[in-house]
Amino acid sequence: MAVKATFQTRSMSAELNLQSKLPLPSSDSQIPVLGLGVCVSSRCEQSVLSALEHGYRSVDTAQIYYNESETGTAVNKFLFQNPSVKRSDIFVCSKLWEVDLSRSDMPTSFDELCNAGPWPLNSLEAGHTTYSRDGALQGLDKSLKISGLDYFDLYLLHNPRPGATARHEAWLGLQDAFRSGKTKAIGVSNWSPKHIDDLMAHSDVGILPAVNQIEFHPWNQQRVIVDYCRSKGIVVTAYSPLTQGKRLGDPVIQKIAEKHGKTAAQAVLRWCLQMGISVIPKSDRDARIAENADVFGWSLDSEDMAEIEKLDEGQKGNIGEWDPFAWE
Repeated sequence: MAVKATFQTRSMSAELNLQSKLPLPSSDSQIPVLGLGVCVSSRCEQSVLSALEHGYRSVDTAQIYYNESETGTAVNKFLFQNPSVKRSDIFVCSKLWEVDLSRSDMPTSFDELCNAGPWPLNSLEAGHTTYSRDGALQGLDKSLKISGLDYFDLYLLHNPRPGATARHEAWLGLQDAFRSGKTKAIGVSNWSPKHIDDLMAHSDVGILPAVNQIEFHPWNQQRVIVDYCRSKGIVVTAYSPLTQGKRLGDPVIQKIAEKHGKTAAQAVLRWCLQMGISVIPKSDRDARIAENADVFGWSLDSEDMAEIEKLDEGQKGNIGEWDPFAWE
């Protein structure tokens, strides 16, 4: 049965700040409302350090980005250089890819991966998936080893593609990791309401996903998923909130940004925050990292919010490949 989209706006006050957090269900943890999406870049380590120096306390990486090592190195380096900051002050999220990337026949870098053709699906068909109970737990252990961290604050199943049975088995592995303290919270990415309902219907699933990380921005507002997650208390985190810059020239956004003396990127990020969404914009440029953090101490008014809401194109507005509703 389809979930009706009501999409009630959550207006946040101007008092929201860089230290603001959202509580995570099934966990004692909280996720910062703004974090850094770690770029696939030669400046990865430096960009994480830059973000932490600018006051960010959340970084998001993944196995498939091939930058867990640089991310962990930057976090540990920052902690060493700033002894007043504790590991518990920094929220680190990573994600399990559906295929074991440590296999000898797998790409060894993101650039190589992009030129590898349809290898993930071929590998899935050959049974080389990490989406099993043991596979998920082993995958998380590999992420910890690569990153040099003792635990993650959040660990996600990166996508729903391997199917319902595999998703269920992988989730059991993440539950095991959560209960053993290897991750403080567990969640999913690119999942539809049906995927979550199917998962929670299993008697051996006792932990609700804390987060559903999805593409979210004014041109794809994911109304069905957002309303569903709100009804369950699941935090929605927006990746690609700035559409990789592809839609920031929109005249509506430009007008609103000019009205507030802000950039188009800042207007979009502020809109996301006022929708109750946590955001992880990517950048490897120091100036842009600082700009993306300047979204506090001011707010969009109800007229601005209504104008941006009209920009929604649904899944047609996606700039990435993941449509959560395309997978069984």
